[in-house]
Amino acid sequence: MLKRLFLFIFSFSAIFFTSGCATSNGTNVAQNLPTDKVIIYDIKRKGCPACEYQERVFRVKEVKELLDKYCKVIYVDVYHQDILPDGLEHTNRTPTAYFVDSNMHQLIPPVGSVQPYQFRDAILEAVKVLKSRQKN
Repeated sequence: MLKRLFLFIFSFSAIFFTSGCATSNGTNVAQNLPTDKVIIYDIKRKGCPACEYQERVFRVKEVKELLDKYCKVIYVDVYHQDILPDGLEHTNRTPTAYFVDSNMHQLIPPVGSVQPYQFRDAILEAVKVLKSRQKN
């Protein structure tokens, strides 16, 4: 009996530690990130009115076009922030959007719930910083 318990714990631990950072669909967050795009970690909470507003901001035509062209958005539930890369603080403030490059270096300060023009400006600033880093 003790042997089975040990085997179960060992198997569970092996599965846990080999799975890596995964999103809810099981894909590894840190792999296959584009180097030419701004990576946005968008931290949300279910039922959060500000998060619902921010989702609408993401669908505004001008913002959506910029997101599609320049960004890769990774949605993170506030209760599953363990998938965030090292260096990004866990937060209870939702929504929070972190703008990073493919090396997980922060491009601009995080953004909360903002108007569409403010989010557009944040995307454009992050793209500008990303491009300047790629030249160097």
